[in-house]
Amino acid sequence: MNYEYLFGPVPSRRLGVSLGVDLVQKKTCNLDCVYCECGRTEKTTCERKSYVNKEKVIAELKHFLSEGSYLDFITFSGWGEPTLNSDIGEIIDEIKKITDIKIAVITNGTTLWDNKVREALLKADVVMPSLDAVSNEIFQKMNRPDKEVDITKVIDGIVEFSTFYKGELKLEIFVIDGINNSSDEIA
Repeated sequence: MNYEYLFGPVPSRRLGVSLGVDLVQKKTCNLDCVYCECGRTEKTTCERKSYVNKEKVIAELKHFLSEGSYLDFITFSGWGEPTLNSDIGEIIDEIKKITDIKIAVITNGTTLWDNKVREALLKADVVMPSLDAVSNEIFQKMNRPDKEVDITKVIDGIVEFSTFYKGELKLEIFVIDGINNSSDEIA
């Protein structure tokens, strides 16, 4: 079967055998990071909405799981920022009903200030936000954010989420020589 929303499974050094779930359309993101493996984000957005059909996502996942493949994680990632999908919490709930495989969310962390996003992600077993810069100057240079994204709000959101999240929180930092590796940024 050809899947529209699933990819992999892939071997991940961070998560073991991981099945990817893509909850947004191609390059739907609020950042345009210089290092993005998916290429340029032509038009950034901060709009949270139902980007994909959640019933089809669950149907694909049920079909995949019926095939009996071994998985360590079901991971929300893909073509863009998964937390822009306003249905992410409901989709996590549905997955938890059909399997005990752990759920990970790889996120750029930019929406963790939003109570609805934080509430939805509380249900995940692992949340992996990125934080590549702490100064606005380097954030602009490295992550090229949508005009609505503010680095101070991003940092505050990650910190706030960490105070009550009970799962594993793994901060990811992509370091690029000459951009964000100064002693001030590292500190």
